[in-house]
Amino acid sequence: MVVGAGFALIWHMIAAPPAPKGVPPEGVTPEGVPPEGAAAGAAAAVSADEVASAVAKAVRYIKSCQAADGTWPYEKPEHKLGAATLAVFALSQAGAGENDPAVTKGMEVLASEPLEMTYDAACAALAAESVNPGKYMKVITAARDLIVSGQDRQGMWTYAAGNANRRGGDNSNTQFAILGLNAAMAVGLSVPAETISAAFDHYDKTQNKDGGWGYAPNSASYGAMTAAGVGALHILGARVFAEKEACGEYASDPRIAAGLSWLAKNYSVKTHPGGNQAYYYYYLYALERAGVFTGEKYIGGHDWYAEGAHVLVDAQNADGSWSSGRDVLPNTCFALLFLAKGNAPVLVNKLDYGGGWNVDVYDAANVTRYISTRFGQRVGWQRVTLDDSLETLLSAPILYVTGHDFPRMDAAGTAKMRAFFEAGGFMFIDNCCSKKETDTGVRGFAAAVFPDSPLAALDRSHPIYRAFSNVTASEHVFEGVHAGCRDTLIYAAGDISCAWNRNDMERDKETFEFGANLAAYVTGKERLAPKLAQYKVLPSRRAATAPPGAFAFAQIVYATGSWNPHPAAGGKLLDYLHAKAGLTVASQGVTLPLTDRNLANYPFIYLTGCKRFQLTAEEKSALREYVNRGGFLFSDAACGRAEFDESFRALMAEVFGESPLAPIPADNPVYRIGFDTSRVTYTAAVRELNPNLTALTLYGITVNGRIAVVYSPYDIGCALEQLPAYGTRGLVSEDAFKVAANVVLFALSH
Repeated sequence: MVVGAGFALIWHMIAAPPAPKGVPPEGVTPEGVPPEGAAAGAAAAVSADEVASAVAKAVRYIKSCQAADGTWPYEKPEHKLGAATLAVFALSQAGAGENDPAVTKGMEVLASEPLEMTYDAACAALAAESVNPGKYMKVITAARDLIVSGQDRQGMWTYAAGNANRRGGDNSNTQFAILGLNAAMAVGLSVPAETISAAFDHYDKTQNKDGGWGYAPNSASYGAMTAAGVGALHILGARVFAEKEACGEYASDPRIAAGLSWLAKNYSVKTHPGGNQAYYYYYLYALERAGVFTGEKYIGGHDWYAEGAHVLVDAQNADGSWSSGRDVLPNTCFALLFLAKGNAPVLVNKLDYGGGWNVDVYDAANVTRYISTRFGQRVGWQRVTLDDSLETLLSAPILYVTGHDFPRMDAAGTAKMRAFFEAGGFMFIDNCCSKKETDTGVRGFAAAVFPDSPLAALDRSHPIYRAFSNVTASEHVFEGVHAGCRDTLIYAAGDISCAWNRNDMERDKETFEFGANLAAYVTGKERLAPKLAQYKVLPSRRAATAPPGAFAFAQIVYATGSWNPHPAAGGKLLDYLHAKAGLTVASQGVTLPLTDRNLANYPFIYLTGCKRFQLTAEEKSALREYVNRGGFLFSDAACGRAEFDESFRALMAEVFGESPLAPIPADNPVYRIGFDTSRVTYTAAVRELNPNLTALTLYGITVNGRIAVVYSPYDIGCALEQLPAYGTRGLVSEDAFKVAANVVLFALSH
């Protein structure tokens, strides 16, 4: 390689050719770090709160290093701009906004200083695109121009930008140049096709036989450059292949597959595989990009993010930094980027069922990027398989199925999908290229899983046509299967994925607006939790057989209306009651009508629904008798639906006319017997109408001197499923569990 004396800057230090292995990175020790291969243990050993704390400490450290002039001191003064660009980018990706003083001062430096180095230009583009691309478009444009002019004849870049005729490029400068160009293209700036093609050809021609890449052509493969090569090819391939009209022509890239195979065979988050340990943190940042870009939750069977986060949380210095010596600032930035970017919420799980599942390689990446801009929260996607656990399939709000065929499922697969929906899961199916055989498969699947709820066309008032953008005039037609308060499956018989894959906003913007509307519908417009906190099932400790005194969750069945809009709520509440309140609980919930002769065996019953309903005279009499004999009724309006609320209030007036339904005073123990719920957070649909509402008001009926009925006109049960629905008027999941647990504890003790 060619490196002049003046170019020994931070990126040379972190991307130099490999040195002997075996030296642990500074600050990283074997103690407390799981052995390689212990993916499950690592995933359990780090929490979202621990990651958030580490991110906050790192942000404070980076801010504390900023000089009064907005730069960040570095040992070589001529490279202050490089340090500043990287620091601002890391702070922005960690959540520091445009008006944060450190970011503001840093961006003033970037906007005023001329760009001369490839790394500086690339990180300046990344920082400007992350902070405010509209305001700093000149910075991004200047960076784009400098990078384009600096590509050499081999399709590579070296340190000094603007030297196209100079040889001696390297894969470290090259991968950062591509990241900078990607930031420019993300905001609509054009990049010459020949620039993209030349870079793609470089990675194609210089990939080693083992699937990896080294620092320069014909050099040994190592972790940082191989992960960087995977990420670079993903970016370049989107431009080289995705715009072709022949759907599925670029269904997979053998180069990327080979690179991922190298990373899998040489997997480590404790060491830098094949490379110098001094550049370990640089490697982790490259690994994060490879995993996120390709949607891989697992590399070599390892949950790379959970394991890497565990190592970084344990290795962080007390002041919030990582490593020591000259490279503390860049190493801390790279560690922070790994933690912050890799923990972005997953919105879409794309189902890999084999065959033609991925004929549109970039559809999920492109639509989640667009949704991120509409939501104001960065969200991503990942690949899942039918062999993954039910918890993994449920770990994102949307399970996305597309391709040129539809997965053929045996009885076990169908049962697993039925359990997925019963647990509150949502599936979006796209018929790529509108193929007849796919349509036949989808309809057969829906009929098998939902025999009593056929696919039906969604009318133009449905949120998928208007939740974020009004696209009611569109020719696209969607069908859905309705269950409870929402459609649990939505099917696009006409192709959507090809447009997402093309990523031509002028031509296909409407399809991206459908994507944003779909996301709003499924999430209820709520911000998603970080990846590590998404849909974590509490370990079940329910008794296999209910011992004496075990609490059983009994739900009332009735003939009219919709008595079971959230079938997973009872089981999840039982697990919560055991884990958080220490109750001994029965193995599963019970459903029975009010007229069942065993009703008296259950001191607590639950009645809910989302439609108008009526009870028979016999059921009303049984309810009155049950309560008069000491029973307790808890009820809520599923999704906060007014139809159920009106029916329930009318029922209570008829059955307990002498004891009206009335607000329960704020000092009643039901609000804090187990958990303090005097202040709660409501869903977006409530906040939009009443942004200052934080008080909880439950309604009760007093019978024989005790509160025997507790009712919430706001949704509780749907939130217990942990998967929100658009337009739900209720409590967020965390507070819904506390309220429901309090009602149970109150019922059992009063």
